[in-house]
Amino acid sequence: MAREEGTMARRLISILLAACLLVFSGFAQLRASNAPMEVPDYSRLLNFIAMEDRQDPLVAFGSAEKDFDRRLNKENIAFLNQDKNLMRQIQSKLKGEELRWRLSNSFKQLLVVPENREDYACLFEQYCRASVDYLLKRIHMSSPYDQIATLKGTAPSPVAAPTTRGVTVYLVHNMVDEYIEEYLFFGRDEDGDEAKIRVKLRNRAVDGKVGSYTSRLKIGDDNRFEFIRESYTLWQNSAKNPLNVLIVPIEETLHILMRSYTEAAIQSDLARSKPTRLEEVQQVVDDWMAVEEAIVGGVVAQVMPEVLARFVPQETTGQLEEALAERDAHPQYRFLNQAIHLVTDLGVDQALAVYRKDPRDFKHLLDQSPSGPALRSAQSPQSPSLVN
Repeated sequence: MAREEGTMARRLISILLAACLLVFSGFAQLRASNAPMEVPDYSRLLNFIAMEDRQDPLVAFGSAEKDFDRRLNKENIAFLNQDKNLMRQIQSKLKGEELRWRLSNSFKQLLVVPENREDYACLFEQYCRASVDYLLKRIHMSSPYDQIATLKGTAPSPVAAPTTRGVTVYLVHNMVDEYIEEYLFFGRDEDGDEAKIRVKLRNRAVDGKVGSYTSRLKIGDDNRFEFIRESYTLWQNSAKNPLNVLIVPIEETLHILMRSYTEAAIQSDLARSKPTRLEEVQQVVDDWMAVEEAIVGGVVAQVMPEVLARFVPQETTGQLEEALAERDAHPQYRFLNQAIHLVTDLGVDQALAVYRKDPRDFKHLLDQSPSGPALRSAQSPQSPSLVN
């Protein structure tokens, strides 16, 4: 949630209900024919993912958003205090023994590295389409997407207005979060007139996420809560663990499909608890985001082995276990082990049905589920028309 000061009247709170990894691969759409269709093999993607990672060119994606990061602010102030050469340069231009300064602005900007290698872009785009098609048939749900497209150059501006229609998928090579602070230093120029110098500090970080989908919570004057969903999602084709690239289309699709149910649960809790502080709102959102990560992760653990066996035969279930284990360090995945047990016991369709009926019922079952490792070996790949 973006940091804000003051009362809760008419604030647009950015609540990144963003998913960061998890899911599976592709399936070519079945057509009526007597001849058997050849199952596509996307193993060549592993060779592309293993290539040297590209960090540029970086292009801005979407507009900058007001934000304040207390930790990075402390780091920036420490940097300014330690950079004596910079301070001397500013001092030489501004008369006076003591510098006067203030933080004038702070905001965040998402940067992306487009994918302009044609073979890589084409194969990843085909894989994403096939993997999403497989999932939707597997769980008997409709596509939430308008289109899936590779970003090969400058991002469209505006990217897309929030909408209730379908979501656009932008495929990119890398994503980078940039936090920017602008400082104003005050003094006098050579003529004795008041002068100021603007210093801009940029902090860039790659947090390891390979997928992103955002909902925003709007709080009105009467403390009514309304969600506004972005009309796009970003999927990245690079990662330290190649499996995270292979699973991102399905994980993000599941997040998008489950989001409306999660939002309803959040709104219900907020209406009941009537929070008076932003921290209380954020806690409700964080708690339910962990539950959404749980249902998504539990489904991924069941479906992914089928997909690997079917479309990426070079991959192994052991690498899936490793990818899931990596999430233990992140608090949003704190219910993942319980969810794997629960979805294993209920089956994919029944687990999703419980969540769609009422996420609180799924959370209740989650609380009763054991928390030990629960990833089972893959069964034989199933037809999308079969139910677990």
